[in-house]
Amino acid sequence: MEKISLKDSNYFSKLMLNYIDQDENLSELYNLFPIKENYIKQAKTKLENYKNREILVEQIKQQLNGLDLSKKQQKNLKKLSEKNTVTITTGHQLNLFTGPIFFFYKILQVIKACKELNQEQDEINYVPIFWMATEDHDFEEINHFKYGDRNIHWSKKHGGPVGRLSTEGLKDVFESFLLILPNGTKKTQLQELIDQSYLSHDNLTDATRELVHLLFKDYGLLFVDGDDKELKKLMISTFEKELIQQKSYQHVIPQNAKLEALGYSIQVNPREINLFYMKDDNSRERIVEENGTYFVNNTSITFTQEEIIADLHQNPDKFSPNVILRPLYQETILPNVAYIGGGGEIAYWLQLKEMFTQFEIDFPLLVLRNSMLIRTEKQYEKQQKLNLTNEDLFSNSLIITKKRVMNLSEIAPKIPALEEELKSIFERLENLSSLTDSSFADMIQAQRTKQLKGFERIKKRLIHAEVKQNEDILRRIDELLTDLNQQNGLQERVKNFADFDYINLHYFIDFIADSLQPFEFEFIINTLDEKI
Repeated sequence: MEKISLKDSNYFSKLMLNYIDQDENLSELYNLFPIKENYIKQAKTKLENYKNREILVEQIKQQLNGLDLSKKQQKNLKKLSEKNTVTITTGHQLNLFTGPIFFFYKILQVIKACKELNQEQDEINYVPIFWMATEDHDFEEINHFKYGDRNIHWSKKHGGPVGRLSTEGLKDVFESFLLILPNGTKKTQLQELIDQSYLSHDNLTDATRELVHLLFKDYGLLFVDGDDKELKKLMISTFEKELIQQKSYQHVIPQNAKLEALGYSIQVNPREINLFYMKDDNSRERIVEENGTYFVNNTSITFTQEEIIADLHQNPDKFSPNVILRPLYQETILPNVAYIGGGGEIAYWLQLKEMFTQFEIDFPLLVLRNSMLIRTEKQYEKQQKLNLTNEDLFSNSLIITKKRVMNLSEIAPKIPALEEELKSIFERLENLSSLTDSSFADMIQAQRTKQLKGFERIKKRLIHAEVKQNEDILRRIDELLTDLNQQNGLQERVKNFADFDYINLHYFIDFIADSLQPFEFEFIINTLDEKI
């Protein structure tokens, strides 16, 4: 296993790079930085303030009812009821067949962080939690995954929370997918996953819960579905303040201003009311207030203030937090100490600390998830033969080839001296022109500009000609980066877990878990043993 800095990968925002460097200008936007010793500090603070354990454990038991829980899951569920137990959490959308591979990185990092912390001390128990984004309604973001050069796509009429969607139509989608898989142990395991999850459940929540359970049950992972009436009851007072006082908007906007003043762009913008309303037909629409009347967007539903508060108390499950309030919901119901997420997620969490303070909820440690590039042994051998550094794997084949040409070329080293010589000639001409008419100096200056532009074109042509002579190397580098899915982005944001070259899925998951470094912030590169 090897690593490069996140900065050298060229894929992380200035905000994330400054955050992991613990830039002092950002310190007021979070509580504690996620170094290992701060997990204990955060846990002690959370345990002093947390009040919802009994309801949480009961609802998780109900949500997991029907699953064949592993011994580790049963042990963690029992631990969760104990007063010295906290959680580490990640969350994700209900992407079809998990979506890109970083889904695994997030979950396995949560699991490994808990494992390491539990091994090093016994004062506090850490339990891994996966938050299912069942209330999200952006179907277009979750209805596909990549396999090779194909986009496996689920076409369906949709609207409202994706977790409530019927799985009707997925049988045909997965039958087509399985037809293109080569026969073998891997195909058999993937088919079993599909049969036991998507083809054995009527809605996407139950199907995804089963899928994640089958993948990670042996690691003791527990899951939470926030689309739950009893859990929503714990948010009634918060949602009431949101509806009447628009409290989150008031305290996120100043935080956004601080980020903008530091030169960062804003990830999400709050609305005056950051709640949706979910109707019986499973639609999910924004709640808007105008002059004391509350409207459910794109419907004929209206409330007075008294009516909407009464409805909230009677039917809290009809009220759904958006991206601004969802973290507050999560941290209210869970004894959570750390949230592990990608750069975009951590960026919007950094907008929320003041809102948490106003609602008197502890702000968790914010952990940038591990990123990883997985290569096969054959790809590693090609990388060595092409003399590519690990940093080169995050570049572009043409850029790499140009850089190599410039380093090896017999012509390139001579070009700067020739350019300086051309400039020197014009400097001498300008000195001579000072002895004659000023218009002559203007003409020389114009000619200087013209000739230097021409020289720049010649230089580019020479480099292009040398690159063309190295077309074979360019092609081979391009093939490797394309094969790694690194040519126009990061592999982890493209490839699905089904698309990697392994024989046994369970060994592949172990390989990922062994690779991750939950308390470090570097880009991991690891080579997959072909025997796995």
